[in-house]
Amino acid sequence: MRKYLSLLSLAVFFSLEAHADVPFDTCPSQAFLFQSSPSKLYGVNLATGGYSELAATTGLNTHINAVGFNDTDRYIYGFDYDNVNVIRIGKNYAGEQLSVSGLPEGQRFISGDVHDNVYYLHQRALGLFKIDLSPLLTDSSSILIAEAIESNLGTLRASDVAINPIDGKLYAVDNPSYDLYQVDLSTGNAEVVTNMSTDIGVPSGGFGAIYFDVNGNLYLSRNTDGKIFRVDLSDEDEIASGDVAIEHFADGPASAQNDGARCANAPIVDEDSTIDFGDAPDSYLTLLASNGPRHEINTGYYLGAIAPDSEGDGFISPLDDNKAGFADEDGVGFVTTLEAGNTAIVSVQASTTGYLSAWIDWNQDGDFEDLNEKIISDNLLSAGTNALSIAVPVDAVIGSTWSRFRFAETSGLNFYGGATTGEVEDHPITVMEDGSSLRYYPSSSGYATVAYEDNWPKEGDYDMNDVVIRFRVTETLDENDKITRVLIQGYLAAYGAGYHNGFAFRLGGLSRTDINAATTLTHNAVVQEHNGLELDANEAIFIVSDDLKQKLPSGCMYYRTAQHCHEAISFEFEIDVYFDESVDTRSLMSMPYDPFVFATPGAYVRDGLWYNPGRGLEIHLADQEPTEKFDTYWYGWWSDSSDPGSDRYFKTSSNHPWALLITDEWSWPREHVDLVDAYAEFAGYAESAGNNNVNWYLLEKATTDKTFAPED
Repeated sequence: MRKYLSLLSLAVFFSLEAHADVPFDTCPSQAFLFQSSPSKLYGVNLATGGYSELAATTGLNTHINAVGFNDTDRYIYGFDYDNVNVIRIGKNYAGEQLSVSGLPEGQRFISGDVHDNVYYLHQRALGLFKIDLSPLLTDSSSILIAEAIESNLGTLRASDVAINPIDGKLYAVDNPSYDLYQVDLSTGNAEVVTNMSTDIGVPSGGFGAIYFDVNGNLYLSRNTDGKIFRVDLSDEDEIASGDVAIEHFADGPASAQNDGARCANAPIVDEDSTIDFGDAPDSYLTLLASNGPRHEINTGYYLGAIAPDSEGDGFISPLDDNKAGFADEDGVGFVTTLEAGNTAIVSVQASTTGYLSAWIDWNQDGDFEDLNEKIISDNLLSAGTNALSIAVPVDAVIGSTWSRFRFAETSGLNFYGGATTGEVEDHPITVMEDGSSLRYYPSSSGYATVAYEDNWPKEGDYDMNDVVIRFRVTETLDENDKITRVLIQGYLAAYGAGYHNGFAFRLGGLSRTDINAATTLTHNAVVQEHNGLELDANEAIFIVSDDLKQKLPSGCMYYRTAQHCHEAISFEFEIDVYFDESVDTRSLMSMPYDPFVFATPGAYVRDGLWYNPGRGLEIHLADQEPTEKFDTYWYGWWSDSSDPGSDRYFKTSSNHPWALLITDEWSWPREHVDLVDAYAEFAGYAESAGNNNVNWYLLEKATTDKTFAPED
């Protein structure tokens, strides 16, 4: 939908004497757009194309052009087109006239920018001029001197110019040809970088407002349709060869009689972001640098029951939006399985009437670019729940892949690029063979929490946060209900241990030889060289990591257990297990199998132990028998009351375990806070062998300020 900026019927004028302007407080990330005559001022979000009015007037009652932001004194400089004079504007948007000598008398300039405290002006018939703004730093009434710059620009028809903060050179687009020019401001030499017609189409209007960001990206806002294009001008070699990336970036306001200014040293998205991004790996174009999908929030358009929160960029492994913020990825649910050759039903909840488009990577090549991968195109949803059909190609590759759903007020969205309204949700999915089914633990989208106290066989400080893992399990069953695949996905949620600990899963009931070589282990979306299967064990044991401490970000001793340590999620894993066809998987123990921690081999001796037990020291869930690698010597030492003869393991005499499994996203105790102090009802639960206080772990039952409260 084409958008135009409308004029207000009533303008407010300011007295320059009564309202002396002041500089901006910071280097703003928004772009400034001056439009119409007399000029009014808008703020443009270049990432999405959204805009809002900042000032109905600058108080000068004139048409302003050739604007540029000066990061040195944080004023906007421009040219008063009606009164033929240079002006400057501060954060109150009240313009003031400046005294300048040396400019051609009576001549008007339509394009300009500021760099290193120098204001540059361009006019097709006159060429380039520069004005040193330094005198204004000490005396705002100084008379500025303009100097001509000899150049070979000729009759370049540019509606605006912008200076790259990386190379300090001026760039402009010739409107009739779409040639992109680079100008060396020290010599005046101008060269064509590239012709942009191949990338953005034949010339169809000028670019009245162009801007740079701190990374050397040039943003071109086309007058006729408001389309914003991004040109990567960060690499000198690519510029010299003319091999620069040019792409449609967002849809902004169409306008006329306009000009743009921006602080080129600011990022496009700052810490006050109001944008929702995607979560898929960046091969699907997710991050801002890749022109990933993004939507302005707080517009009333979103998926699910929870409106999206804001992000500074896309979240890719080991993060996703639900781990880093509110669990707002709740708008899309797969009602039926995705079986190759069949039709699947997807439930999509919309906040209001709007358009939905979606993509699935059927061939698992890491993109949404193939011919049949756009599965929904501009489907008009109604407010509430919408049931949609998806035809799964018969040749869809079996296994895990990604989907992307975008909802907005307007149609025509691609799987990348900015939008002024709506939300994007990226979901991992599984394509199955016809007749297959899935079974989950704890659910298809939720995580269970397993937490360990690693002082076994001592009870220790019993804060139950030495290792905290969140995970889910998905089993694939064939038409005969035989398990053909096991997918374990999880991440390290907290690590309060001083010791080095490894983490593993045992698939009890199966042996190492039952596992097919197609099995993979993935860390942070990267497939590891070895699939984690423990080679010197007879049982099917998968070592996720033999030292979780090495997976922590630097600079925080109590990772997500002390309130001052709100580090981002840093380690995510996935075990994708396949079995040989002859294997009878009915012997496999029930989900969640046997998650356990063990002492990292060769790290150091633990307190009270006179040797390094390494792999021989395991900590399992209560009453779970350890693996064949366990050193049984330690049964019954210190606080342990294990009795293999009665199937009693890893509990104290009061039935307090060294490991907990909670089928929800549990809030664990803070560092050095005893579990019983954090959750008073836990003692009764443990001492009754789980018969009483079964909901002891709920957040509303926690003692105030005793559990860790993530803020990331």
